Amino acid sequence: MAVGTALTFAAISDALVDTDAAAIGTLQRRVLVGAESAAWGALGAASAAALRTAPVGQVSVLTSNDGEMTLITTVDKTDNSNVWIVATATIQRSAIVARHRVGLSAVIPSDTTDLTLHLVPERAWAELF
Repeated sequence: MAVGTALTFAAISDALVDTDAAAIGTLQRRVLVGAESAAWGALGAASAAALRTAPVGQVSVLTSNDGEMTLITTVDKTDNSNVWIVATATIQRSAIVARHRVGLSAVIPSDTTDLTLHLVPERAWAELF
């Protein structure tokens, strides 16, 4: 009976560990998708015309909550023609914290009739953790 109890306990314990690992993996994927979505959303919402006249430095910070996920997105003008967008997504469940940070590098077009930012070719996207 003692051996049966020990085996049952071991099986349940192993199943719980697998469940925790799966939950952590799910949270990591959710924050990655959340950070990517926030970064792309900020890129789409950014005004090239406003960024042309903005001073170099931090242009905007947006904080929002999407259910249990906290999203912080910053737009920094690094020089007169480049913008760095960083989005951080965080989910905290008791002792588990899942966080992911994504950055996008974009160019402010010099043509004043072009109102959208353009990603820097080949180096536009970065996982920053």
